[in-house]
Amino acid sequence: MSDTVNLKYFKEISKIPRASFNEKAISDYVVDFAKSRNLKFIQDEMNNVIIFKPASIGYENAPVVMLQSHLDMVAEKNKDSNHDFDNDPISLIEKDGILYADNTTLGADDGAGVAYMLGVLDEDFDHPALECVFTVEEETGLSGAEFLDTSMLKSSLCVGLDGSGETETYISSSGGVRGIITKDLQRDAIHKSKTVKIEIRGLLGGHSGGSIDEERGNANKIAGIILSRALKTFDLQLVSISGGLKLNAITRECDLEFTCSDFNAFIEWFKEVEEEFKIQYEFSDAGLKFNLSEGESNLALSLTETKNLANLLLMLPYGVIQKSKVIEDLVITSANIGTVNLFENQLEIAVSLRATQTFVIETLIQQVEWLSETLGYNHEFSNKYPGWNYDINSKFRPHLLEVFKEMRGEDMAVVATHGGLELGIWKSKMPELDIVSFGPIMWDIHTPQERLDLASFDRTYDFLKATLSSLNKY
Repeated sequence: MSDTVNLKYFKEISKIPRASFNEKAISDYVVDFAKSRNLKFIQDEMNNVIIFKPASIGYENAPVVMLQSHLDMVAEKNKDSNHDFDNDPISLIEKDGILYADNTTLGADDGAGVAYMLGVLDEDFDHPALECVFTVEEETGLSGAEFLDTSMLKSSLCVGLDGSGETETYISSSGGVRGIITKDLQRDAIHKSKTVKIEIRGLLGGHSGGSIDEERGNANKIAGIILSRALKTFDLQLVSISGGLKLNAITRECDLEFTCSDFNAFIEWFKEVEEEFKIQYEFSDAGLKFNLSEGESNLALSLTETKNLANLLLMLPYGVIQKSKVIEDLVITSANIGTVNLFENQLEIAVSLRATQTFVIETLIQQVEWLSETLGYNHEFSNKYPGWNYDINSKFRPHLLEVFKEMRGEDMAVVATHGGLELGIWKSKMPELDIVSFGPIMWDIHTPQERLDLASFDRTYDFLKATLSSLNKY
């Protein structure tokens, strides 16, 4: 049995490395796709691509539709994986109707949307004029969308294809900002000292927006708690710390090493701490485990700098901060500690802050700034992006819901998301744009457990085409 057109293109793009900041090859692939079909296209300096497809006969007067997805993917892998995201294709595994990758992220976020758009551009079916927008650097701050010149676009309707769930459509998304906390640190020479190495493993992780309400543990936060508690009993000096790969993923793994003169005493002390962590994360991260081993080192941070870092990780905001009182269970404010790394001469921590209200984001920024400055760290915030607010006067949304009901015989759910979407940027640049968003069923995006339901992948593609074909009656 041959692959459906959307699955064919998903497999094609999975052969091309496309982690954020490495999108030139996939951008050129999309351009070559347009050239081979004699479709008008634009490729800008950042490698964003727009492909234009004329309306079918009889659809000349239908509204022009913008289809939107991003080319980049989150590059997360298990620590024991040798995958090179800069050069290796994604190794796909298909089993029992589910598609996943070999110890890495799958890239269905948003490879699914890219595959849909390539399929729609390739297939012959009835549709309005289409403006297909493929952006870059979405996963690292929506930079491609922010950079894109939309003045040449004529769309009045937009279908965002960076969603999931199949039977639900998004009606709003969160805004956010990214921060980098740094400090120049010199590991001092010490007499050869015994060390404790701790590997934090078994956490589920997930999308720092979409999964933040699952109350999952963050390995960087846990590392800070361990250090701050241990410093009350032991004189420790940090040797190394490395946690997380991506800012927009809840950190699953962290490695830390610190001096400790009595390894056995630490092991005994840690037993109770480990038990408390397992109770805390019994239901959200049942697989949490700690691998402890003994080592030695001639270099370490001072006791003062170790305490400052422990306090910083302990006090940096993480998790759900506020939920909506209007939309049940909707997170409207959260924070994530994405990566922590002690390089040779510098410590660097990356954080992301999300909120539907700009004022609230500014308040969170102030909190992080005060904490950083108090402990002697530098800070810089960038990639601030707007939220997408609920449009009570949307005409496209009820039309979409009607098409779904006629096609599927059930109602499509209307939901808000705490994830950051490019839709807020499109709305700010094109205020009259009427936006809907949906996508297939996916699980555990931004983690090596990411999976795509192939039957849902096909059904959602059919729904997209049916929606476009219905717009001659819009």
